[in-house]
Amino acid sequence: MQKAVFLVTQGAPRGIWARAYEYRPYNWGPYSAQLNEDLSNWQRRGFMVLSYAGGTPYGRYTLTRHGVTLADSTWNDIDSRTTDLLTEVRSWVTSKDFNSLLREVYEEFPDFATQSRWVDPR
Repeated sequence: MQKAVFLVTQGAPRGIWARAYEYRPYNWGPYSAQLNEDLSNWQRRGFMVLSYAGGTPYGRYTLTRHGVTLADSTWNDIDSRTTDLLTEVRSWVTSKDFNSLLREVYEEFPDFATQSRWVDPR
């Protein structure tokens, strides 16, 4: 989720999402403490759950029924340029394994690799 929202903030028209979260280099890529806090709050409020399935050590966020209702109502208020960006980023991020995702994020945004603990397995 950190990488997906980071990519949205980088690709969004200035002012819309660009300043939504402040990111810094961290162990596994661009990291926003505020996004981490928001994700925890959204889980506590019942909008999403984090599950670990398929033997992967990385969790996957899934919207609850309440979260889907909120997302659907919000989606209708977002301009088409932003919905296209959100759809594109989600599709791109979810099509990658963690190593490929991080490699490509670091290639495009090398300043965010400065604190990384990740070692490219290639």
